[in-house]
Amino acid sequence: MAENKIQPHIQLSKVNRICFLCGNPDRVSRIASFLNEKEKIAENRGLIAFNGKTPNKNVPVTVLTTGMGCPSTAIILEEAFRAGGKVFIRIGSCGALKPGIRVGDIVIPHAAIRDERTSLNLAPVEFPATSSPDIYQKLFESAKKLNIEYYSGIVWTTDVYYSSNQDEYKNWARCGANSVEMESALIFIFGSVKGLEIGSILVVDGNLAEGSQKSEETMGERDEIFQKGERNAIKIALKAIEELIV
Repeated sequence: MAENKIQPHIQLSKVNRICFLCGNPDRVSRIASFLNEKEKIAENRGLIAFNGKTPNKNVPVTVLTTGMGCPSTAIILEEAFRAGGKVFIRIGSCGALKPGIRVGDIVIPHAAIRDERTSLNLAPVEFPATSSPDIYQKLFESAKKLNIEYYSGIVWTTDVYYSSNQDEYKNWARCGANSVEMESALIFIFGSVKGLEIGSILVVDGNLAEGSQKSEETMGERDEIFQKGERNAIKIALKAIEELIV
């Protein structure tokens, strides 16, 4: 049940039932640019939030920064949940683990490897981290309706960006993971435990299997190809939300 008090980090007492989450605070305004009646509603400790409505059906949405990694994401999720959030979709970035997946490509994971420790505070490691079936289905159906190609599968969620073991990704790729990022497993577990609708849609910013990790040299999220992919991911998420409330 929502609490009628200002949450200490997001500095909001109320958010919309449907929330988009992104690690990069710069992405919040880019997502908000697709919304009608967009309004910046909070900025605290680098955590930016916007309210707005989806472009075709005017569904109210709140866009929130989570910061990088599961600990920060857990704080934002908990506070947004207390403020009334019930549906959460992460719009983020990831690195590819399989050859042939290119920068700007879309990944819609149905499950995540829990190679992080924050979600252990919510559920034992044996419990699987999975997207909500309805959200996952609406995301991939929306991609198809928009004629945007995507990869599905399992994402590796890790606490470590600069790993001392540069070949660690090969073990997860061998098991079937096709991408790596730092938040989705926690989001999936939080949704399961709290009974929420949760999903994730990711844009590839590099490919570890091909030796192209995000860096200043590769431009990362400033790459025009990545930015096109990000716009595609936002369009898919917006359409999924509008389809979900039909």
